[in-house]
Amino acid sequence: MVSIKELKHFSHRLKLLYVEDNPQVRKETVELFIPLFESVDIAADGQEGLEAYNNNSYDLVITDINMPRLNGIEMIEKIREIHPEQKIVAISAHDESAILLDLIRKGISSFILKPINLDEMIATLYPVCRDADTQNVNTELFEALQKERKNLKRVVEALHTHLKTVEIKNAQLSKISEEQNSVDKNPFLQEYFAVDEDQGKESVVFINEDAEEMKELLLSLPDELSQYILTNKKANLHSAAQCVGKLARTLYRYSPFLDPLAKNLEELSEMMGYKEEFAELLVRKSDAMLSLFDAVCIDLGLYVHRFTQESMAMRNIHHIHEPTSLSIRQIIQLVTPAESDDCGDIELF
Repeated sequence: MVSIKELKHFSHRLKLLYVEDNPQVRKETVELFIPLFESVDIAADGQEGLEAYNNNSYDLVITDINMPRLNGIEMIEKIREIHPEQKIVAISAHDESAILLDLIRKGISSFILKPINLDEMIATLYPVCRDADTQNVNTELFEALQKERKNLKRVVEALHTHLKTVEIKNAQLSKISEEQNSVDKNPFLQEYFAVDEDQGKESVVFINEDAEEMKELLLSLPDELSQYILTNKKANLHSAAQCVGKLARTLYRYSPFLDPLAKNLEELSEMMGYKEEFAELLVRKSDAMLSLFDAVCIDLGLYVHRFTQESMAMRNIHHIHEPTSLSIRQIIQLVTPAESDDCGDIELF
């Protein structure tokens, strides 16, 4: 014999719609249902029950058969049109085989005969509530799995973007290392940079707070651009433009020797934020554009690292940031060639 405790184990999370036209029976029976279910809504006939069903979600419907306006069988037919798998238990004072067969054809889960016997009701509701609860648990697990799959997909996309950025940066670092070795072996260039002269008593270095912020911006910029290429979300492009703009504003606060570099960054930031041609080119030529941006970021990163250690107020400092400015001008010229300075023929793509 199934106990109330065993029934409640499955029924306590279920929402019930109870439809009964007899006020006295409805009152007495609903007092039995309230402790068993999470919630119990009642209706006085089939029409009222159908309206409640259309406006709410129920795990189980228990309904009388003989009712005014819309009887139980008619209400079950309409509910089945809405939700073919709905759990339904019918209550009837009749035990004629014709009525029971008709109820079975309508797809009811089970039926209870009047007058209601508590033990029989518990035994009848137990398998129905067990199946309904299991169905809900499976649905919750499926939804949780789908959510986890979406989260995992976002993580994979982020890792893919990061790995792509790292690959490009490694390629750029290798190129810079080769170029640096070439410079180190050139006696003329060694002699040229050895005669840099300070500008009087001026000694300007990046303060630690600015240096840390610029390093973070230089790390974020390629990732934001890569995310835009993958997702086409304007927020990523706007964030990338803000990174470049903040870099420009920071550089303007230091030596006037940095103004040309800051001005180029400022122009690049405005173009990224307002030129549709930039967004189109970024997607169409993503690898080449990301390579240019990574070259700029790597150069600026090395630049920031160097001038947190030593003075940047040197007569020949423009020779250090000039290659970075050229890379920035290349990006600008690719987007708006007619409006850019003449940097010579650029054969990147």
